Amino acid sequence: MSFTQWTENIGRAPGQQTLEISRHPAGDYVAEQLDIAPTDPVVSIRRLRLLDGEPAMLEHSHYLAEVGSLLFSFDTDSGSTYRYLQDHGVVLSSARHFIDAVAADAFDAEHLTVEQGAPLLRERRISFNDAGVRLEYGEDKYRPELASFTIDNTLPNRTPLARIDTHPGGES
Repeated sequence: MSFTQWTENIGRAPGQQTLEISRHPAGDYVAEQLDIAPTDPVVSIRRLRLLDGEPAMLEHSHYLAEVGSLLFSFDTDSGSTYRYLQDHGVVLSSARHFIDAVAADAFDAEHLTVEQGAPLLRERRISFNDAGVRLEYGEDKYRPELASFTIDNTLPNRTPLARIDTHPGGES
């Protein structure tokens, strides 16, 4: 679920401010998450997400170039990138999420209006299309007093939980 959809579902007003959008080589870490070569191009977008006008989350997403290139034709300050991509035939149908806590660095502190070192809730994800192709690697950092996550399990559709190391691709 996108940030925009989540905030609309809880009756709050979403907002966003684009800090950066660029096309560049993936690099080792992002390439590993997207299962591509480090020299393959990706499109990265970094946005400050707002909840009723208040800084709530820093979003940093990396898309395969053929997917992310669509975002250069979109006003990324106007709304949901997921909705825009879906409207243009790109469906992020599933995702694997990694949730942990991190300390705010100087960049986080400046944009989220918190003290450097303040605890943040970090959600990293790898998003897939229907064919299982990795289309996006994202890392979002939330002010914990403004967001929380709930996981519902049912017997027939249990969400597998695993302890993982600090690398989204590795389980322990």
